[in-house]
Amino acid sequence: MVITSHRTLRQALCRALAEQGVTVTTDAPHGREALVAALGAVPHVVVVDVCTDPALGIDTCRQFRKAAVNTRLVALTPRVGSEAHAVRATGVDGVVSSDTSVEDLAAFIRRVGMPTRTTARSRHHANRQARVLSNRECEVLTLAASGLTDSQVAQNLYLSVKTVKNHLHNLYTKLGARSRTEAVVIAARQGLITL
Repeated sequence: MVITSHRTLRQALCRALAEQGVTVTTDAPHGREALVAALGAVPHVVVVDVCTDPALGIDTCRQFRKAAVNTRLVALTPRVGSEAHAVRATGVDGVVSSDTSVEDLAAFIRRVGMPTRTTARSRHHANRQARVLSNRECEVLTLAASGLTDSQVAQNLYLSVKTVKNHLHNLYTKLGARSRTEAVVIAARQGLITL
């Protein structure tokens, strides 16, 4: 399912995803109409546009989570900005940058929509992963992922280098990562940061 208030964008995205082999069962504008459509169609994955109207997109994500609709949510967000952090806070299953190619978006939708088998080990892993990164940790990791050194990250965020290193240590622990690269990969897969 694709949700965006702009009909042309909705139709184009549905068509592009269909060309990539993703079946789009329905589409709708934001708000209540989207929720009603989802309850009727019961899609595996819902792609919510947060780019064109961030407040409305974020509110739609919240409505889906409050209604406990049994579907996976993927938010299409601007590359930078507070919207990405606000969207993550709604409990979406993935965040994708609007700069992402249709091929990569389709692959991401397939991964998010894959059924998972629950085992004791996977529940433990999920519990460990449930420890969400703070907004500041996401900012630090996003800048680190772009290739900046610790001192450059510190300079960009007006922090001390020691504080940046503390944030990195904390987020490595939360993600179960042993290196910067591993942390970036894990966080990107979980939709905690956009690349």
